[in-house]
Amino acid sequence: MPLSLRRLSGPLLVVLAFLSAPWLHGQPGRPGGTTSGPWEWRTEFSGAGSADIAEGTRALGRIQHSIFGGELTRRVKLDGDSSVSFGGAWRRLDLSGSTADVPDRLQSFVLRLGYDRQLSPKWSLGVDASPGFYSDFKDIDGSDFNAPLSLRLLSASSRDFQWGIALLVDPWRPSPIIGGPGVRWQFAPGWTFVGFPPEPRVEYAVSKTLSLHAGAGLRGGTFRVAEDFGRRRGRPLLDNQRVDFREIGLSVGGRWQLTPGLTAQASVGWMLDRRFEYEDRNLLLNGDGAASFVLSLRGGF
Repeated sequence: MPLSLRRLSGPLLVVLAFLSAPWLHGQPGRPGGTTSGPWEWRTEFSGAGSADIAEGTRALGRIQHSIFGGELTRRVKLDGDSSVSFGGAWRRLDLSGSTADVPDRLQSFVLRLGYDRQLSPKWSLGVDASPGFYSDFKDIDGSDFNAPLSLRLLSASSRDFQWGIALLVDPWRPSPIIGGPGVRWQFAPGWTFVGFPPEPRVEYAVSKTLSLHAGAGLRGGTFRVAEDFGRRRGRPLLDNQRVDFREIGLSVGGRWQLTPGLTAQASVGWMLDRRFEYEDRNLLLNGDGAASFVLSLRGGF
């Protein structure tokens, strides 16, 4: 991808994806179908193929990655207007194929905590937190602990149009507070624009159980590397640093409601950009595009 186009596409998709990334718990914009029961589970496998990666003009070979994760949460009604949710999640990022200064594996083990309240027939408020450990898990201690927080305010103007404002607060990220507006708009029979990323998209409902979609996506996270990570690679300045991983891409796919309590989703596309940034050390490792895929299952009981 030409450098000028990459400079434009990267920031644009980041802004889109973080406008409302924390929208969860069945609010408009959350991918997936319906579930049954108070417990909800989700598992996902995704990846992107081999592509060149470089530090500035220094080529570091080719890199590929895969991501696997799962979560389990339970929702409890407090009264007619509010509810809480709690559970846990695990996520693993595997990296291979290059000499870039990134760990072979990055993981997170976190709690999922949420609170939602219906303020009025039109307005609702939600708060979610994901405290836990984000690390390469070589030497776990308190420095691997982080607690990202999201807040959202949603207005249901009609059945066909909802809009909201969201904030994502993560002290580890290069930009610790990100937020803005988003919308969900059913603009024609069967057609819906979902502007509540991390996957802004256009959806078409083929039937009650099958829908197709096309859009953009952002995945990533910030992790702490080991206390001797840099020394083992001949770069001691990278010891115990935070590395921010990000991939952005375009995709097409479908979602199938297999049963009332089970939904499958699959998509294929092209990853436009893959990068790793050590912000405190002003080090950016930037990768080229590659083919990508996502497979997920979501259900309830």
